[in-house]
Amino acid sequence: MQKTWTNKALEYFEKETGRKVEEFQKRGEKLGLVKRANLQLFKWKHQLIASGDNKWGNEVQGYADFEADSPIPDFGIFTANSTKEIRIRFFNLIKSQDGAADFRCAFLKFGDFEEAGPWDMAFMTGSASPFNDVETLEEFLTGLQVGPSSLKAWALRHPSNYYSLVDGLRKEPEEWTSLEYHNHTTYSCTTKGKVMRLFRFRLIGMGNVDESKLSPDDQTHPWDLVQTDFEEKSTQGTSLSESFRRVSETHPTMMLQVQFGDIRSESVPDNIVDPSVAWDEKECPWQNFASIILTYNVPNLPEERAKYSFHKLPGGVRLQTLSNTESYPELILYRERALFSSTREGMTTEESVSKKQKMKTYLIHVETGFYLFSGTNATVSIAIFGSKDRTKRLVLDKTFQNDFERGGKDAYYITAPPVGEVKFIKIYLVGGSIGREWYLRSVMIFDLESRISYDFPCFQWISSTITLPRGNAVLPQKETDPVLQRVRRMWLADEQMVVRWKKMIGLSGTIDCPAYKDLPRDLKYATEREWEKKEIIGFYAIKLKIHRFLTAFESFDDFEDFKALTDVLSQSEVAKAITANDNWKRDEEFGRMTLDGINPVMIKRCQAPLDNFPVTNDMLQGILQRNLSLEQEMEAGHIYLLDYKVLTGIPRRNDRYLPTPLCMMYVRPDGALVPIAIQLGQSPEESNLIWTPHDTELDWLFAKTWVKTADIHVHALNTHYYRAHRVSEVFAVATFRNLPLAHPVFKLLVPHLKYTVAVNTVGLEVLLGGEGSVFYKMLAVEGNLVQMLENGHKEFHWDLLNIPKEFALRRVDEPALLPNYHYRDDALSMWNCIGEFASKVVNLYYSSDTDVKKDHELQSWMREIKEKGLVSWNNDNGVPRSVESVSHLKEILTMIIFNVSCYHAAVNFGQGDYYIFGPNYPSAMRTPPPTKKGTTTMASIMAALPVKADQAFAVAFANYLCSYSEDEVYLGEYPDAYFTEEAMRRIKDEFQQSLKKISEQMKTRNRTIHVPYYYLLPERVPNSVAV
Repeated sequence: MQKTWTNKALEYFEKETGRKVEEFQKRGEKLGLVKRANLQLFKWKHQLIASGDNKWGNEVQGYADFEADSPIPDFGIFTANSTKEIRIRFFNLIKSQDGAADFRCAFLKFGDFEEAGPWDMAFMTGSASPFNDVETLEEFLTGLQVGPSSLKAWALRHPSNYYSLVDGLRKEPEEWTSLEYHNHTTYSCTTKGKVMRLFRFRLIGMGNVDESKLSPDDQTHPWDLVQTDFEEKSTQGTSLSESFRRVSETHPTMMLQVQFGDIRSESVPDNIVDPSVAWDEKECPWQNFASIILTYNVPNLPEERAKYSFHKLPGGVRLQTLSNTESYPELILYRERALFSSTREGMTTEESVSKKQKMKTYLIHVETGFYLFSGTNATVSIAIFGSKDRTKRLVLDKTFQNDFERGGKDAYYITAPPVGEVKFIKIYLVGGSIGREWYLRSVMIFDLESRISYDFPCFQWISSTITLPRGNAVLPQKETDPVLQRVRRMWLADEQMVVRWKKMIGLSGTIDCPAYKDLPRDLKYATEREWEKKEIIGFYAIKLKIHRFLTAFESFDDFEDFKALTDVLSQSEVAKAITANDNWKRDEEFGRMTLDGINPVMIKRCQAPLDNFPVTNDMLQGILQRNLSLEQEMEAGHIYLLDYKVLTGIPRRNDRYLPTPLCMMYVRPDGALVPIAIQLGQSPEESNLIWTPHDTELDWLFAKTWVKTADIHVHALNTHYYRAHRVSEVFAVATFRNLPLAHPVFKLLVPHLKYTVAVNTVGLEVLLGGEGSVFYKMLAVEGNLVQMLENGHKEFHWDLLNIPKEFALRRVDEPALLPNYHYRDDALSMWNCIGEFASKVVNLYYSSDTDVKKDHELQSWMREIKEKGLVSWNNDNGVPRSVESVSHLKEILTMIIFNVSCYHAAVNFGQGDYYIFGPNYPSAMRTPPPTKKGTTTMASIMAALPVKADQAFAVAFANYLCSYSEDEVYLGEYPDAYFTEEAMRRIKDEFQQSLKKISEQMKTRNRTIHVPYYYLLPERVPNSVAV
């Protein structure tokens, strides 16, 4: 059991001096002229000399885990419940060997870098500092350096001197990390309640008990314990340095604590901020602030060891200083310069003396990306961190060779001390201001002695430094290595700094970024894709402009005039089939497009008559072909509905018109789906007629055209943009923020989330930017983001992402009742294939439901999807708050992968086919819907359809959206090997084989139908929402 240690310095001071402590009111005395001159000379001297040798002492790196209920604001540094890299340099104040009695010191830096700041802290053993101004500092250093008699004279000059000497000296400690260090600096900040809060820090050991404090006998003559020569007589020698050579194996821990004092007056008393006065621990108790784990020694090289500055502070923090004197951090600087120029000059610690070590040779293989500007002109270095040690930074360079060029694969042989099993690496970029950014695909390290290779996937842009763990996927609860646990936390902390949620009332959350140019580099398009997209839209625009469509603001003459526009552009097999022989006018083609067109998710079965859509048997006389009434046809499952009520309440442009129609459809005995009744509003009114095939040919055609213009709006706003793009962005943002590189779900999903944030950010600017935006020009709506999308968000439900459930909810899941629904059939095939793939991946890493529940990273991911992304504002949208089981996780992953690949492909890549011919899918109408039957003419139809310029714009943009990129990656292709396990390679191969079988089945089917359905062919389904 640890004995209570007592500082008896004041008692012994009175015995030695024969004077009472109370006689000494204040440290120091009135200075004479000579003394003031000497002190000024001391200051000038140490302001001019170098700041000191950074090789003094032992520097280590590690991590600080900040408390969840952090007692002070983060000031941009101390984020609660987070992990931050740190460095600490431990050293003796004046002695080169560890066995001598000395003050022990520590410099703390929040960050793993060499530059000074932004909040470096200096610590020293002893609760009270031996000095508080230049005079007392000079006296203290003189006493230490001259010898015991001088030190004794200093100690007996004032009781505070004696007290701090006894309190701070340590004799032969076993470990640096068992000691207690005090910062002695008083900081302040102002709370929201306008209260000035003062605080101090200390660093305490959490391992072995500190047995190095002075015994009562030693306290009677502490000055004799400090030897003046540097040939230390202690047999312990360099035990502290020796123990630190094992830091990568032992991982010693410490605790950073803080104590507070609140001041409600504007002025702060000197006794409160005096560094030589310790605060009462009962009145100002110490609180845990951050637990610290030390992981590796920093190589004892000037270029790798840190510089420290104690003046740099973050905003909101101030130094509190004694009146008429320098700040305590400035005194620390004087102290270090004085000792460097005298006692430490020309000396080296044992730690700086290299011991001969057995060396190893490693082969390092580096692969640079193949995107434009992927290469770098910077100097690239690597440091390897293992179970026993780390290497210094090793420059990767070949003489007379351009390393790290675009698409390059470079190999290097490097020699370094053995580090044990490799855990992670750090890559450093230095210099090369022009062409500095580097797209690193991967690094492979091969140990030539053990014949073991280590893979480090990256697939990111690097501008300075990156930490890469080994490529094997590990669940957080199964990562037992404390260093790699913190590498994961740091990865997420860095991601969460740059990828933040933006809350949008009434809508789903999105990334908090004002414009595409402000996105993090890794979330942007590759440069060539940016150029390619501009070239595509430019190609269509120029081609249409040459034929004077983009500048023609007059109406088309007739349907043939519209065909002249389509002839300007190349047409697909589907587009040709739509216009051939005026096929687009036929009811059967309307039905086919409802099932397999650009918006195949609107149709649902109608099981009972609708009060707001009062279709009667008389209206359908001769149209229903089974000799059944309408009600009987409904009961038999032959009646279906298109309902566009989601368009209700969206502000329209004054010069354009948009209905909210209802369209009843019928499955004939031959299996064809046809429209049988249309109402162009949500309520039956005298001016809101019900149109049927019994009306004139032009009346009926015009009614179907109004349904199509409503369909294009629902497709553009909800089916495509909201459900495919906005929902996918939620998954992307949550994944980047909550799943680290080593997580198997991250590795699985990240190829399916590539460019999603990029395309959506561009979409916000281009599509939904109000007047001047694409939607404003194309559609009949005003272009206001929230008003256009909030109805779709209200109607969204989690089950819509589960394709079998979604078909069941719409009651379209029975092929016998609704045949020729190729989107449904192909979607289910792809769903099952993706589900099997996701299931195999999950089984590889999750052995039980407990594994899923204990995966806190996965649970945080799901919680953000629910609370930050797919927010339920006024209704329960069914989004789960947590992942409950292995089967639940499989379902969620299948939903995500299907939605970002197959669903998006189905509702995106047909736009050019269906929108190219304006009368088939008009983007907006220029006249109100008809209110009387028998009045429709060709002229009235042409007056309602878009003018040539608007149609040309819509066609150009639709073709742009459905253009595949040259670097497109399709479903089942994984060129970026995030997974390194052999088992995952087999699973991916099996997935690809399954997709090939599905593709052949679809192609065989397409050869038997009039208009092929190819939007879900696996080789035409991109991996992600990227356009």
